[in-house]
Amino acid sequence: MSWLIPIIIFFDQITKKTAETILVHNPIKIGIFELTYVENTGVAFGLFRGKALIHGIIATIIVTFLYFFREQYLRSNHIFNFSFDLGMCFIISGALGNIFDRIRLGYVVDIISWQDFTVFNIADIFITFGGIILLYHLVRRSLHGKSDLQSK
Repeated sequence: MSWLIPIIIFFDQITKKTAETILVHNPIKIGIFELTYVENTGVAFGLFRGKALIHGIIATIIVTFLYFFREQYLRSNHIFNFSFDLGMCFIISGALGNIFDRIRLGYVVDIISWQDFTVFNIADIFITFGGIILLYHLVRRSLHGKSDLQSK
């Protein structure tokens, strides 16, 4: 499912580029959401602002680890596992989309505001859903009595 990674990154980057040109001065309200343009120099929820280089380096190390862990896991298990691979591809794609922003701009473009609670982007959505899918995978595996790290 590695083919999903560039597609998700492209979709994320297109939405951010569109936000840069359309939403900078004209936020759009849609129910409880607002499409807006925010330059986030922090991490999740805007925490630890102003350390884009450090965030980029740490995120790159984590994504590299996740990618190689994914490859090793898929090789060591003789049965393809859809939920594991989909979750990992979502997380890797989202993280890379945000890393590209940090490299290109020095900040991450966030575009979706939810009731003034937080502002996030498409990459963040994929990271979140990837984590949920991996959690589902781990719970399902543990209920069937198999460790998620054991080979079959």
